[in-house]
Amino acid sequence: MEKSSSSKGYNDALSSEVQISDEDQKLRLGFLIHDAARLRRIVIDEVFRPLRVTRSQAWALAFLSRRDGLTQSDLADDMNLGKVTLSGLIDRLEDVGMVERRSDPSDRRIKRIFITKEGRRVIKEMRQLTLDSNEKMLKGIDFDEILNTIETLRKLNRNLKSIKNGLA
Repeated sequence: MEKSSSSKGYNDALSSEVQISDEDQKLRLGFLIHDAARLRRIVIDEVFRPLRVTRSQAWALAFLSRRDGLTQSDLADDMNLGKVTLSGLIDRLEDVGMVERRSDPSDRRIKRIFITKEGRRVIKEMRQLTLDSNEKMLKGIDFDEILNTIETLRKLNRNLKSIKNGLA
């Protein structure tokens, strides 16, 4: 099998026209996953710009939309963020009226985070903008390919989590 030369550049490295070894294909997969995620982040940042919400803020709102009223500690754990990092993120969301902190009725030291009416409006818009963007991103990819990719990425994530836990 002919291998591509590293001097051929970025586009040739991603090209499916150049035959490469199985090992190089596996390396290419990691690169393509990383590159697709990077490009998707750039696109979503631009799409969300009119909403005046960052991707990190959108991520926090998405977590809260599934479990509104989480404690800051639980939200930090769910998002795999440090408590100080999350606190700053929640401060900014609170400053723009998308969330509010409330004392827990059974323990006033605990703060729970709730989405406001404005936050719900933004989440609804984020969802629609994401659906519209996904339609463009997934153009030319049939639904079976999407389902296969989802299953493959789930397996990959399970393996990565297992490796991560073994390293800890």
